[in-house]
Amino acid sequence: MNDKLSLNIWKIFFGIISISLLLTLPWWSSGYVVMMVIRIMYFGMLTMSLAFLAGELGWVSLMQAAFFGIAGYFVAILQTRYSLPFPIPPLIGIAMATVAAALFGLLVIRTRGIYFLMLTLVLGQLVWALASQWASVTRGDTGIHEVYAPMLFGISTAESKTAFYFFNLIFFVGSIIFLAALKRSPFGLMLRGIRDSESRMRMLGYSVGLLRYCAFIFAAFVAALGGVFFVYFTGLINPHSVSLTTNVDTLLAGILGGINSLGGAILGTGILKMLDVWLSGVTKRYLLFMGIMFMLVIMFAPQGIVGTAKKRLETKRKKTA
Repeated sequence: MNDKLSLNIWKIFFGIISISLLLTLPWWSSGYVVMMVIRIMYFGMLTMSLAFLAGELGWVSLMQAAFFGIAGYFVAILQTRYSLPFPIPPLIGIAMATVAAALFGLLVIRTRGIYFLMLTLVLGQLVWALASQWASVTRGDTGIHEVYAPMLFGISTAESKTAFYFFNLIFFVGSIIFLAALKRSPFGLMLRGIRDSESRMRMLGYSVGLLRYCAFIFAAFVAALGGVFFVYFTGLINPHSVSLTTNVDTLLAGILGGINSLGGAILGTGILKMLDVWLSGVTKRYLLFMGIMFMLVIMFAPQGIVGTAKKRLETKRKKTA
C-alpha cells in the first residue's frame, strides 16, 4: 500500500513538473527548442494514435500517416485554393480523415495479426499513390505550399512561434487526456478484453467488431489532429507526409519509447526527432546509427524504454514486498 501511494505521489509530482516546464518553455528556452517541441507534439499525436491501437487491441497499423495526411491535404487545399477562413479548413480536414477511417475501418476490422498489418500497409500506400498521382488536386510530388497558420484573438500564430506553441499545446494535451480517458473507461477495458480473449468477449455478448471499429476511428481522429498542426507549422504538404517512410518512423518511435503506452509514444517521438536532427547534422550515415540503435532496443528492451522501466520497477517492488 505504501509503495503504491509513493508511486502515485511521484506520478503527481512528475506531472506537475512536466506541466510547469511546458507552460513556461517559450520564456526559458531558445526558439530552436520551441520549434523542436512543436514538432514532437504534432508527430507525437500521430505516434499516440498508433500506440492506442497497439496497446488496447494489439493492432499495429501502417496507415496512421494516411489520416495525418488526409487532414493536412484538406486544410491546404481549402485554404490555398478556396480561401476558406479558419476554422473551416481544419474542421473539414479532421472530419474527412475521420470519414476515411470509417470507410477503411469496414475493411480492416475483421482482419488479425499479419493480415491487419498488410491490409493497412496496402491502404496506406493507396492513399500515398493518390496524393502522388492526382496532381491536379494535390500538385503531385511538388506538394501544396504557402499554407499559413491562423490568427487567434488578433495574434498571428504564423508569425509568433510562442502563440503557435500554445495553440498546439492545448490540442496536444487534449489528445493525451482524450486517449487516456478512453483507456481508463469501460470502453478501454472492453478493448483489452478483446485483445486478451476475443472468443470470451463474444460469448459475453459484446459486439467485438463495433468496438474495434470505434477504436480505429478514435485513433484516426487523433492522427488527423496532428496532421492539421503539421501543415500549419511547415506551411506545406506533399506525398511524403502519407508515405510508408512516415508510417515506419511512427512505428519506430512507438517501439523505442514503448508502443503499449501513451507516455512511451511521446518519449519515443521526442528521442527519434532529436536524434534525427542531431545525427543528420553529424554524419551522412545517420540512418545506419538509427538502425543499430533500434536493433539494440529490440534485442535488450523489446517493451521500449517506458515498458522496460515499468517492468523493472514491478520486479523490484515484488522483491522488496
